[in-house]
Amino acid sequence: MRFPLASLMFLIAAFIFFVLYAVGSLLLTEVSDALSPTATSEAADLITLISTAFGIISVVFFVAGILLIFVLDSLQDEPEMYWRR
Repeated sequence: MRFPLASLMFLIAAFIFFVLYAVGSLLLTEVSDALSPTATSEAADLITLISTAFGIISVVFFVAGILLIFVLDSLQDEPEMYWRR
């Protein structure tokens, strides 16, 4: 019964990370668009770099979250292994 729980947690984590990435990406795009008329080329490059770094960090957290879900799920006791009286 472990695998269905882990796959359900995987879907929940994937949806949460997708929403966080979409909202964060939208916010960074809006900030970039708002600053672009007054920003120098160095500032525009920095905003692009921040957006790329945010995407990479989101992927790292996504993978770490999935690994954590599977590790924590594997440490749980099986219902069949409980002591019976």
